[in-house]
Amino acid sequence: MKKLFLLVLLFTFVWTSIGTAAEKGWFGFGLKVAADGFFNPTVNSITVESIAPNSPAAEQHIAVGDQIIQVENTEVSGRKASELKPLMQKHVGETIHLRLKRPTGETYAVTLTAAKPPG
Repeated sequence: MKKLFLLVLLFTFVWTSIGTAAEKGWFGFGLKVAADGFFNPTVNSITVESIAPNSPAAEQHIAVGDQIIQVENTEVSGRKASELKPLMQKHVGETIHLRLKRPTGETYAVTLTAAKPPG
């Protein structure tokens, strides 16, 4: 059965360190993922649902409602979640390259540097 909308905070980026050598990074945005399937869904779209103040995402003027259309030059739509997740997970100090589309249709690119999670 086709899932029209799967709300997944799969890429919330609010990770904390679990004692590994490299601390997992934080970009300061929450995402809403629309996908088909359950165990390894095919992603239809990823939309920015929230932005934390003073975060890497806020500093680059990413806005709620913007849609992520590429991660590291990989198209989001039609990809399996398992393909996208490792592209989006970064350690503190590592960068991620995103192409986004505003609700107006304007596209833009940003490079974010993963920060230490607040708290």
